[in-house]
Amino acid sequence: MSNDKREDEKLGMGVAMTRRDFLNSALLGSGVALLGAACPAHVLAQAAPVGGDAAKAFNGYGGIGDYAQANGNTYAVVQSAHKIRDGIYQAAPPHPEDTGEAYDLVIVGGGLTGLMAAHQYAKLSGGGRKVLILDNHPIFGGEARQNDFLVDGVHLIGPQGSNDFYPPEPGSGVVDEFFTDFAIPREYSLQDWDASLKPLRFSQDNYSNMDGFQEDMVDVAYYFGEKDGAKTPGWQLNIWSDQLARTPFGEAERRDLLRWRADVGHSGQDDPRFLDTITYQHYLEVVKGYDPQVTRFAQPMVGLLGGVSADAVSARVGHGLVTSAGPGERHLTMSYPGGNATFARYLMSGLVPGSMGADTSFAGILSGKVNFALLDRPGQPTRVRLGATVIQVAHEQLAGQGETVGVVYEKGGNTYRLRARAVVMASGGWVNKHVLADLPDAIRQAYGEFSYAPALIANVAVRHWRFLYRLGAPAVRWMDDGTLFGFAANIRRNIVAPGHQPPLHPDRPALLTFYMGLYTPGYDAHTQGVLGRTRLLATSYAQYERQIRMQMAQMFAGTGFDPARDIAGIVLNRWGHARVIQPPGFYYGRDGKPPAREVVAKGYGRIIIAHSELNGAQNYRGAFEHGARAAREALKLTA
Repeated sequence: MSNDKREDEKLGMGVAMTRRDFLNSALLGSGVALLGAACPAHVLAQAAPVGGDAAKAFNGYGGIGDYAQANGNTYAVVQSAHKIRDGIYQAAPPHPEDTGEAYDLVIVGGGLTGLMAAHQYAKLSGGGRKVLILDNHPIFGGEARQNDFLVDGVHLIGPQGSNDFYPPEPGSGVVDEFFTDFAIPREYSLQDWDASLKPLRFSQDNYSNMDGFQEDMVDVAYYFGEKDGAKTPGWQLNIWSDQLARTPFGEAERRDLLRWRADVGHSGQDDPRFLDTITYQHYLEVVKGYDPQVTRFAQPMVGLLGGVSADAVSARVGHGLVTSAGPGERHLTMSYPGGNATFARYLMSGLVPGSMGADTSFAGILSGKVNFALLDRPGQPTRVRLGATVIQVAHEQLAGQGETVGVVYEKGGNTYRLRARAVVMASGGWVNKHVLADLPDAIRQAYGEFSYAPALIANVAVRHWRFLYRLGAPAVRWMDDGTLFGFAANIRRNIVAPGHQPPLHPDRPALLTFYMGLYTPGYDAHTQGVLGRTRLLATSYAQYERQIRMQMAQMFAGTGFDPARDIAGIVLNRWGHARVIQPPGFYYGRDGKPPAREVVAKGYGRIIIAHSELNGAQNYRGAFEHGARAAREALKLTA
């Protein structure tokens, strides 16, 4: 047996990697040359084992249940989207079959923005209008989807991406209205913690443990290796509790990290318009005069949530991510077991009655199965057509009918045309700029200023988490230098409901969730996005699986962790455009010109453009706000 196979067996790899898998590694070192490379998914197909299935090599294990074939941007979704990006349909225009369908409103994109637009439109119009949602994925929700596992009889649920919320205050806006419309509870029960076990402070989502500012509320263990300056690699618990005394940082580094952590945003240099003119690295190292170690420490979280490194992202973004509030102002945000997939499921239950089952209580929405057969039935006011990739949208004049919008989409290898009185583009700009055939020059130029960065979320099902319990921390963090998988992972204390009450005990199954940004310091924002996306898409599932197993084996050596025995499954969720990158000038514009996001948001004619990226941060609040705006505009166009 070869050394590689013995190592794979030791790690618990389901299928031994071939040497051809390592061709992907060479791609990572080719730098800017990747910018001119072929479609990454094509490269992956060429690098897959001879006779292998490229989709399987890319997607890997997807878990169980309704989301098992929809973990992130799957191979099929990527291939279909890249046909649009690469101009395949423009080069050989399709001859679509005319379905004869005519709708009051067509919504392109079944994520939270599109679903909220449909909900609000039905509500404002009295529910009598004909609406169609077209989405290219096998299930609705966009990045608000979940992964499901069954481990030793325990049903585990984790977020594919979008997670965290806080119950809204009455009268606070569209989120409060949404909670009221669906009678969503605002108080929840959490998993019980055995009083005989030592106390642990858990995060209730997958973000609170990341920034170092919640350590008086969450226990976090930090790993320091030799490359971090540690004489003996290992873990240190809650490093801020003794002013970083147990870290390998030097005196000046510790001093400035503590100054950075104590900065609560009242220095007089925190005007958002000023911060939008400089990078976050410039703010930290020049404006504040901090040691570069502060930039290195903050960079993984900025790289994940901002999409690029501190030398390319606006200081307005970086500062907003890591600024600490006062102790009395903080609270732990919450997350449903499947993240914000629960919001999408609530919205679908209202749009298509019965689609989530007969039980629309919180427990029913949380655990119900999707009735896909109901989503696209003729005759119902709102229809949802999945696996439908929109490839062209444009205004058209029909004799005797006035102006309408023609929509062409591909489904099952065939193309179809239908019409609508108005269209909401609830899809991202990376698609819209290729699909909108009659896009005005001003909006096209504005879209030219948008760049996007990827993210990778891995849910690792473990048969037990005694190895974390021994550290005294359900959350862990390490000093990512671009060579590791992510920079943080955690076990949550989850919301429970009748029908879903998994145990919270170090000897029982749980999900360890990793969030990973793919940024490359030293390059401009656009280039970092391209490099990261190429790296994301050209790396096989097996390579990522092996990296996770090796990293966990190394870091948790000595804690009783065995990757072959203790890892029950790994699901990867790849999101190629998870973040709209926000370089200096994104929010308030440059050279006296309005910001591109405001130009795009104006839409044109009977086409409304609405996506959370127009707020900068792609999250449920922005999605709901723009979905509600789109509904109001659509109502005017279809009155």
